Amino acid sequence: MEKISFTDLFNEGTIIKFTPNDLINKSNNDIQEFKKKLQLFEEQNPVIADFDVKNLSALINNETFFDLQYYTDSSWLEYFIQKYKIDASKLEDLMALAIRQEDFNAVKILVKHGYIISKKDLVNAADTENEAQEKLKENKTDGYESYIAGNSRINLISSFLRQRYDTNKIQDPDGYTNLRKDKSTASEVIQKVKSGDFIEVLDNSGDWFLVKTKDGKEGYIYRNRIKSA
Repeated sequence: MEKISFTDLFNEGTIIKFTPNDLINKSNNDIQEFKKKLQLFEEQNPVIADFDVKNLSALINNETFFDLQYYTDSSWLEYFIQKYKIDASKLEDLMALAIRQEDFNAVKILVKHGYIISKKDLVNAADTENEAQEKLKENKTDGYESYIAGNSRINLISSFLRQRYDTNKIQDPDGYTNLRKDKSTASEVIQKVKSGDFIEVLDNSGDWFLVKTKDGKEGYIYRNRIKSA
């Protein structure tokens, strides 16, 4: 059987404007050929252990430069996150890329699937905004480095991220959760934080988030105790 890789489906030379639903509803040759490859890929990679989450970086678009060589409808990013039940803890690098490439649809999809916005994401967005302003000052009209202001989404992304960041809160069936000194349930408890309290997420890497409470105390809280409205 022919071995199908993710790059056989999506690569830098591919423009895919059809959606997963179109595989059912449309029957042109390109779509049907893609459907066959997708079926083979999924048969060869049936579970998350077979799937490299880094593949999804190919589904993050960048439409801010004039000579874009590839594009994939964002519904495919959501398709694979759902297909392989990819945990939000594995989406950090994808979020960083989506912000840098100003893919607003991708940012919203990642948040929809449980990604919690941290201070790092806000800093990344601010840096991207500054870089965009510098590109606009250069005022290039051709060549790869020409930045299309009309396609820029970084202001929308920054506003969206800030809004989500400001809704991060504790949600625990016990009515409170423990703020700990280190990343361990055996670590010293610094403070008990009530469910519903806003929590400032400083770093969302791994299973334990570095956070700051409304009282200004910093420590670690297990990630599934933090939700965003």
